[in-house]
Amino acid sequence: MNPSWIDEIVKQHEEFEPPLNFWRWSAIASISAVVKDTVWLDRQIFNLYPNIYVMFHADSGLKKGPPVNMAKRLVKAVNNTRIISGRSSIQGILKKLGDAYTTPGGHVVNKAVAFICSSELSSSIVEDKVATTILTDLYDRQYNVGEWQSLLKMETFDLKDPTITMLTATNEAHSDDFFMKKDITGGYFARTFIIHESEGNRSNSLSVPLKTKIDYDKSAQYLKSLTKISGPFQSLGAIEKSEDYPYPFPDKKSGEVKYYSEAGILFESWYNDFDDLRKTIKDSTGTLNRFDSSVLKVAMLLSLARAPTLIIDPESMAEAIVTCEKLLGNIRRITLGKTGGSEATDAVRKTIFIQELLERQNHAISRVQLLKKYWMQGTVKEWDDTILSFTENEVIKEIRYGNQIVYEMTEKSIVEFKEFFGGKMK
Repeated sequence: MNPSWIDEIVKQHEEFEPPLNFWRWSAIASISAVVKDTVWLDRQIFNLYPNIYVMFHADSGLKKGPPVNMAKRLVKAVNNTRIISGRSSIQGILKKLGDAYTTPGGHVVNKAVAFICSSELSSSIVEDKVATTILTDLYDRQYNVGEWQSLLKMETFDLKDPTITMLTATNEAHSDDFFMKKDITGGYFARTFIIHESEGNRSNSLSVPLKTKIDYDKSAQYLKSLTKISGPFQSLGAIEKSEDYPYPFPDKKSGEVKYYSEAGILFESWYNDFDDLRKTIKDSTGTLNRFDSSVLKVAMLLSLARAPTLIIDPESMAEAIVTCEKLLGNIRRITLGKTGGSEATDAVRKTIFIQELLERQNHAISRVQLLKKYWMQGTVKEWDDTILSFTENEVIKEIRYGNQIVYEMTEKSIVEFKEFFGGKMK
């Protein structure tokens, strides 16, 4: 199959240092920002719109800024939605959303649509306990039909059909300080695609001209073609068999047979397995309860990247399922053992220890190295208690080389934790 617009964007940036996944998700967010709520998928009792929240999570220095800036430039070149960037309070964002704006050609838009774009989340939104709560509510365009109202500090905000796409970035230190327990367990994380990367793409000082010339105005031409389409995506299934819906699938409860498109049968068969499995998994973030909608949003966006039509193709559906399942691991990576705030609890130390062993080539670390590297996260006794719990459960084995102690993860644990952080549904 021919490469999609997103694939072409990624290929253009192969010479740069930022992880390629950052370029990919910046491109996906760009599509979301320009189509806004003009396209949707009928979910029988509501319309599902392809607006998304994306957050890059990586160490400082991994160059999260350039991909975010690319998305901002692409959307700005299309010039069909307001862009909110720079530092602002949540009240300032709401005020801007409530203002009407004029698109090219003189058309006045009074709907509250916007692309919130920032290379550092904590510096772009002034600290406010209600900020992420409001952003969580605004995400659900399907439930915010018509007027949305908020009263904050004696100021009322009336927004019409709010549709927000957001692309931000953060690192471990800033996310620990910015996010509270309510963000992790209250729905904000469940609505956000978290793109976690620990390594850059390559080394490039950019002293020499690139082989591939970057032209964002040219890349934006395809996005402009997407602004010309509107309406619902073709349904994934039907009650009766037809040329568009040739694939039968029985309802697991009633046994009634319904019919699906090629993309629809992929989603339906996956959803049946997923629905059984998620009932057995404890998920404090609420991610799994919204996971099917996340898959469908990504499927819509990937399809739009392949062709400016309102049909979800099977390749995009399959890619969306695989892509979103991988992101489950990212949620686990940055929330496991955390309750919000920066206090280093035993659960936090366990998370640090597991990820340190997984990222090491030999999956082992000496006691001296561990205590020297993570002395700020716990005392010697606290680390000893953390490690004891792992040895008793045979997650690690303790090896002595003379006076040196080395902690090594067992083969079984390596496999299990890699599957867990890889997003395996178990």
